[in-house]
Amino acid sequence: MSRGLGDGYKRQVKSRILLQVHDELVLEVMETEKELVAQLVKKAMESAASLSVPLTADVAWGKNWAQTK
Repeated sequence: MSRGLGDGYKRQVKSRILLQVHDELVLEVMETEKELVAQLVKKAMESAASLSVPLTADVAWGKNWAQTK
């Protein structure tokens, strides 16, 4: 997935992807980068493939994976 985010992601933020499980990503995000990372990841996930139906991605925050559900 980090390839899908591109080199611009690495240059713009210090946050990082910790884990990918199927269609979910777990990121470690700096508080000051929350909105920017949300926009970058959502755009990358929603444009990952060209389909006849829209791909939608949700963004959630929490101190751990369980809190995002």
